Amino acid sequence: MREKFTIANLKDEIRQYRKTYPALKEDSAFVLWFIRAYLEDREEASKAAITGESGDKNVDAILIDERAKQAHIVQGKFRETLGEHSENRNDVLEFAALATYPWQSKAFLEEFYSHLAASVREKFKDVVHHVRLNGYEIRLYYVTTGKCSKHILNAAKQAVGEAKGPARIYVFDGPQVMTIYGKYAVGEAPAVPELTLCISSEGAVRSEGVIQRFDSQKEIESWVFSMASADIGEMYAKAGLRLFARNIRGYLGKTNEINEAMAKTIKNEPENFWYYNNGVTIVCDTAKREIQGGQDVLLVERPQIINGQQTTRTLRDNSSSRASVLVKVIRIPRRDGDEDQYDDLVSSIVRATNWQNYITPSDLVSNDAIQVYLERELRKRGYRYVRKRQTRSEAKALGGGALYFEIKKEQLAQAVAGCEFDPSVLLKGKEALFDERYYRSIFHSRSIRFYLSRYWLMKRVVVISKKNRQRAYAKWFVVKLLWDKLSSDLSNSTARRFRYACEMYYQSREAYDTVRKLERAIEKSFTAALAFYSLERGKGREAMDRQSFFKQSNLFGRFLKYWHSGKNKRREAVNEQIRKFLRALDDLDIED
Repeated sequence: MREKFTIANLKDEIRQYRKTYPALKEDSAFVLWFIRAYLEDREEASKAAITGESGDKNVDAILIDERAKQAHIVQGKFRETLGEHSENRNDVLEFAALATYPWQSKAFLEEFYSHLAASVREKFKDVVHHVRLNGYEIRLYYVTTGKCSKHILNAAKQAVGEAKGPARIYVFDGPQVMTIYGKYAVGEAPAVPELTLCISSEGAVRSEGVIQRFDSQKEIESWVFSMASADIGEMYAKAGLRLFARNIRGYLGKTNEINEAMAKTIKNEPENFWYYNNGVTIVCDTAKREIQGGQDVLLVERPQIINGQQTTRTLRDNSSSRASVLVKVIRIPRRDGDEDQYDDLVSSIVRATNWQNYITPSDLVSNDAIQVYLERELRKRGYRYVRKRQTRSEAKALGGGALYFEIKKEQLAQAVAGCEFDPSVLLKGKEALFDERYYRSIFHSRSIRFYLSRYWLMKRVVVISKKNRQRAYAKWFVVKLLWDKLSSDLSNSTARRFRYACEMYYQSREAYDTVRKLERAIEKSFTAALAFYSLERGKGREAMDRQSFFKQSNLFGRFLKYWHSGKNKRREAVNEQIRKFLRALDDLDIED
């Protein structure tokens, strides 16, 4: 079941932003979170949008979206309690009036500018320029954890209607803000507010052939039609990566076999693309079919491409006027309290439609709330957590350039399982760990310490194992053995010192010397494991190879008996190195 989020979760998110950017006041940190959750997937661009100065005239942030040709203006009101404080009518209407300003006289604007702080003035002039000269739509967002009456909302919409160009206002009150937070927490953020899908009137399937279906029991409405390949690619150009937040994979790259085949079809036989391709499946919150300038279109709000990411991104770089694509749009209503049902339905559609590229068990959990949580929390600590299968360049672009360590979710699963499970489980392969038998047991904690302590222990064992090929199949025995010895120490405050020592391994002599003591214990543990193999493998034709030997179920119990027996000549040497390692950790001078 999806976790139920409260105002306390949002407060914690705001505190984290203020730790990262100490100069931000609480309202500004709230606005920054909103921009990241709703409008912009790049943190640097989101931070640059914040005004955060006195003299901002209700303008807390200005964000220019050149892809969508929109100018966004945000005012935020963070109230400590959810939905109790009623917003002042004049405050909302004064903010709504900003929608009309780009078309006001020069004298009016000069008077308005004279009351603005310098940085805000330049940002607003940028809005006026794009709206008046480039035809950008102006969008206002009044975002509060308080409440706003329908009368005030209607009055605000009426005020925005006075603008001489395209303009809209969105008023998000407490419950709506928490809905946005819930989507943000599970990775569906920032959402794409709206897209216009042009129904193709060319080719074999014409607009009059649109199939529309309404499920009266579930209130799910669907449309099936064709779109021009260029229009499919343009969706990605306008919305960017956030269009695929619900997708279980990232982009697999131009050299992916299927993506190469799609590009080849577009180039050599574009008229057949509609027949060869599986099409694009989109889920959305609302959809409305209408005629715009003689063009039959479907307006969709908060769309997500859940099948067809490879098609969409391939068509961004390869399109033809003779190629069209089959599109299925599914409008799934969302109501408070039915998040689990919504998630289950979307997940089922994803499983059923994503079969052209092979789906792995780890793909199917890439959008789990715990995976999104780990991605965000590890990013705050300088780690790039890769939860989706994608190209390395895309993972790097999504994670940001200032991150020093990269962990794939498969590696994290191995680290936890290696410390907690029988080693034979690890030898079944990485994907086996994402089977329902193991997955929930592995990813059950929300403690970053829990994961990083296990990850860094595994990392050092793997590094040492690669120095000698004979150690490869024994590494999970060594991980399990050492975790059993170190778990009580690396699960408390010492864990922070351990993480710091591993992170600074190549930068600090003191950290290097500390970790080397652990590595000596690892090396001697490998020697013991291989001695155990030599003793127990059998003789002659009955002798087992290392892979078959270490894959045996319940072998670790036999290894522990050997470990504590007089036959093991390395036990005390390992214990001595562990004692030296823990003393060195206690003495390690770490940065706050």
